[in-house]
Amino acid sequence: MLRSTFIHLKGIGAKTERSLWARGISTWEMYPSGQEQLSLIDQPASLSPLSPSIEAYKKRDMAFFAENLPSSALYRVALAFPKETMFLDIETTGLSIYYDIVTLVGWSFGESFGVHINGQDETEFRNALKKAKAIVTFNGTMFDLKFLHEHYDGLEIPPVHVDLRFLAKRVGLSGGQKKIEKIIGFSRVKDVQDMLGEAAPILWHKYRRGENDALRRLIIYNHEDVEGMKSVLDY
Repeated sequence: MLRSTFIHLKGIGAKTERSLWARGISTWEMYPSGQEQLSLIDQPASLSPLSPSIEAYKKRDMAFFAENLPSSALYRVALAFPKETMFLDIETTGLSIYYDIVTLVGWSFGESFGVHINGQDETEFRNALKKAKAIVTFNGTMFDLKFLHEHYDGLEIPPVHVDLRFLAKRVGLSGGQKKIEKIIGFSRVKDVQDMLGEAAPILWHKYRRGENDALRRLIIYNHEDVEGMKSVLDY
C-alpha cells in the first residue's frame, strides 16, 4: 500500500491518486512512465518526484513518511511493515498525566506480546520501541503517548503513529474501542469479557496489596486491548 501512495506529492490529493490507480499507475516506479503521465507533472521521467520516497523506503526512514504523508494515510506505513508495527496500550491509575501513574504497558509485534510492569526494568520495552517502524494505539494521541512522554525519560517513540480512534471514525466506527469491537465481531476471552476500563486501577491496587492474581487479570485485560486493536485495523 505504501509503495502505491502518491498523495504526499505536491498537487496530488485523494481524487488524483485514485485517477492514477485507475490508469494503471500503481507503484512509484510506474510514475511517471511515458508521455501519458507527463501531463500530470512539470518535469521529465528521469527527475521523478518519487525518487526521495523510493530512497527513504530502501533506507527504512520512517521519519520521511511521518513528515510527508497526511496523518490520515499513515496506516499505509503500518501495512507496509506489519512485522515491525507495534500495537501498544497502557494501563494507569487514573486519567491525569500529572497525578496518576502508568501501571503497565503492553505491546505486540505480530503474535508476540510483551509487558512492562511499573517498577521493573524498562530495557525490553525501550528496545521494542526502537525496533518499531510504526506504533498503533486507540486514542493514544490524547492518552497513551501523553502518559509515556510524561513518565518515561527520553523515550524514543516511533515517528509514525496510527491512532485507531480517528481512523475508525473515517469509516463510520465511532465510540470507544470496546463498542467498536462488538460492531466488528471481536470477542474477548471470558476472563475479562465484561471488564470495563474502570476496573484496571482497582486490579493494580489489589496487586500492590499482594494479590498476584489481580496482576494476571490486568495483563490479560491489556493483552485483549492490544489484540482488539489488530482486529480494528484489519477491519
